[in-house]
Amino acid sequence: MQTVADMKLITCIIPRGLGSDLVDALHEEKELTAVNVAHGRGISRRGGYFAQEVDILTVIVAASAADNIFAYLYDRIDIEGSSRRFLFQESLGCTTDFVLPDSVEEEQV
Repeated sequence: MQTVADMKLITCIIPRGLGSDLVDALHEEKELTAVNVAHGRGISRRGGYFAQEVDILTVIVAASAADNIFAYLYDRIDIEGSSRRFLFQESLGCTTDFVLPDSVEEEQV
């Protein structure tokens, strides 16, 4: 297992249902494979208490590409024009390089 230094983790908290489209776009347009989407629920006090479901998108990229991908996501999720969106990035000390093999036979169940 090979470790990779100088990586960044970009996290987006966005309304439920937007995460899958972003995963596809990041893969197709930016050729990224270290992308994950999870679902969660949060509570807001703004305008009274209410619960909302969200997608939590995480992207691991080389530090040299992080600002470019951050700007892409910033525009893509329309941070300035929409509410209920949050985006941040942080440094990762070290990650492991995970690559799927070219050909894997499907298991018969």
